[in-house]
Amino acid sequence: MAEQIVHAIVLKRRDSGESDRRLTVLTIENGKMDVLAKGARKGGSRLAGVSEPLSAAVLNLATGKRAAFITQAQPQSSFRGLRTDYDRLSCGLALTELFGAVLPFDEPFPEAYALLVQALHQLEVHPKPVVALVWAQILLMEMTGFLPQFDRCVVTDAVLSEGEPFLSPRAGGYVTDSAAVEFTDRFRTRAEVLYGLARLNNFEEPPKNMKFVGEALADLLPFWRNIADSPLPANDTAVKEFRHTAIGSA
Repeated sequence: MAEQIVHAIVLKRRDSGESDRRLTVLTIENGKMDVLAKGARKGGSRLAGVSEPLSAAVLNLATGKRAAFITQAQPQSSFRGLRTDYDRLSCGLALTELFGAVLPFDEPFPEAYALLVQALHQLEVHPKPVVALVWAQILLMEMTGFLPQFDRCVVTDAVLSEGEPFLSPRAGGYVTDSAAVEFTDRFRTRAEVLYGLARLNNFEEPPKNMKFVGEALADLLPFWRNIADSPLPANDTAVKEFRHTAIGSA
């Protein structure tokens, strides 16, 4: 039976059988993959802690006929700062949900792993975690090739000029009023939100502040739904919690 050691962060867990957990993890070595934590739901299981979402660990994996399963686990980090603050935890779960939804299975993507580690650390320490969440979402969109165009019309290439412009996930970003008529998924936003979003991928770390950050988070969600084509309950919750959050200029 082949064995492999991987560095992993748990993105999602599901119950399996009477006492097991099936985990979706992001690894440096293999990218996103599903693994089985046998007996993780039993009292005193050595795999209980490392099978929680937002846990980082070095895993020994054995490949069986149907699935890879964990034989040993060495915890590295549980991102404790996320677990002691509801807003930070909400942001962390929303972010890992997106990584789980949009990354392909079994394709090594070490840059995505590095971004997730950096982003989760920023969510632990940033004074305004929702700013760090929006920043991380923009970098994930850019890294995966899904970054919308926020400051120029994707149809006409006109520079953003309206005070309340349209966004369209199907179009891929900002569309002028005249171009927007053909996109039934269009919705209005603020120009200030788009100016802020257009700048974020220039920051190596999240800015200290971002104006209308709650609205920015809400505006990104329809794009993620279009990309993932699957339910995103943790992100729905985060948007409800932070939608009306307004923070000073970046």
